[in-house]
Amino acid sequence: MKDGCKVKICGITNVGDALLAAGEGADYLGVVVEVPYSPRSLTVEGAREIFSRAPRPAVALVYQISTERIQYLVESLHPHALQFLNPAQKIIIWCKKEFPRIECWQSLHLPPAGEGSNREFISAQIRAGCAAGADVIVPDTAAVVDGTQRYGGTGRVSDWQIARELKEDCPVPVFLAGGIDPANVGAAIKAVNPDGIDLCSGVEAQPGKKSPDKLKALMQAVREANNERNGQG
Repeated sequence: MKDGCKVKICGITNVGDALLAAGEGADYLGVVVEVPYSPRSLTVEGAREIFSRAPRPAVALVYQISTERIQYLVESLHPHALQFLNPAQKIIIWCKKEFPRIECWQSLHLPPAGEGSNREFISAQIRAGCAAGADVIVPDTAAVVDGTQRYGGTGRVSDWQIARELKEDCPVPVFLAGGIDPANVGAAIKAVNPDGIDLCSGVEAQPGKKSPDKLKALMQAVREANNERNGQG
């Protein structure tokens, strides 16, 4: 990956938002595919137009998916990457053999900031994911939202100090997720020094619809943070 913190805009539900995010400078687009607990989830069929017209590498987010369904998804959508929202070492190993050109991203979930964390457990998950062949690790926040346990898409930040420690020990790129928005993205980049950031609700006008103003503000803040990190600020 090039120098500077990359940006993945996730929860894309329509072609217009994909074009908008790319136009503002996003490096990756994320589409939630058949994830039951996500209000932004699309079927494989419903996601097809977004992937076929995506002007940036598009990532399909999946959860507890079978190999048969992955086969269908890959043949239908031709994603740049599959992002697994649950630990999926065996499936990653299978995917790397079956689809060697498709990246595998592994989400790992920290509790919300202030609620403590089993750092050794998360470190073990990172090692297992990387050993399986994960190309990117995505530390995210797991929390109960409106009475439902969600793994990502919570809008809540995790403990960034722990995230930084995990990032420093990780042999592959790390994209920080969880509660990032235009107001705190600069602080997140400074605190964690991630290879990328991954966000959804922080740039929405309403669930499933992106805000042009928030996207513009986010990308400006990322550019400023990158300049500062590179000693140009």
